[in-house]
Amino acid sequence: MSAIGVKDDFGNEQFFKSDIILENNNVLLRPLHSQDLESLVAISFSDRLWEYGRRVKNREDVEQYIQICLSWRDQKRNYPFVIIDKHTHKIAGITQFGSVDFSQKRIEIGWTWLGEAWQGTGINYFVKHLMLKYCFDKGLRRVQFMVDFENQRSASSLKKLGATCEGLLRNYSIQSYGPSKGFYVFSIIDDEWEAIDKYLVQTYGIRSISSC
Repeated sequence: MSAIGVKDDFGNEQFFKSDIILENNNVLLRPLHSQDLESLVAISFSDRLWEYGRRVKNREDVEQYIQICLSWRDQKRNYPFVIIDKHTHKIAGITQFGSVDFSQKRIEIGWTWLGEAWQGTGINYFVKHLMLKYCFDKGLRRVQFMVDFENQRSASSLKKLGATCEGLLRNYSIQSYGPSKGFYVFSIIDDEWEAIDKYLVQTYGIRSISSC
């Protein structure tokens, strides 16, 4: 029996090699590809996209961003997905797994941004449910989220999701817009997942579809 309660050979190495597809009735998550450039360019340029929106100002910036994300997967640092809105069949944004440690049964969800047309629509709860379900189905014990001190919208969203705020890491990083005042750390642990899963399914009408 493996430490995470799944296949003995499943760990960080297998995770990053896998082509992970996650899907429910509203969204589909698939690995980011360089061919997604034009679709991402079409939704990228807005200050409402926080760190990402302040970083990218033209097509070349988006192309560089994609290459950085893909290099993170090669380095086994992050696993980037495109978010596809199944109603419009358009790419709505990006989300990622990071801080991956299957031996310690923990992972982070973040680096998420949505095009303006999808902000405030509730699509993010469908995305988060897919990713959380994947994590806890794999036997992980902890899923972490980090939110910039200034990004109160995301902090409120995580509280509504049912995540617990564990505190503020002061002066944690320097972002594209300058030094950050800090990042809030949120988490959901395995003992909490059943209730959160039930709440999200009932509140948003999420219907799971078999994924890999």
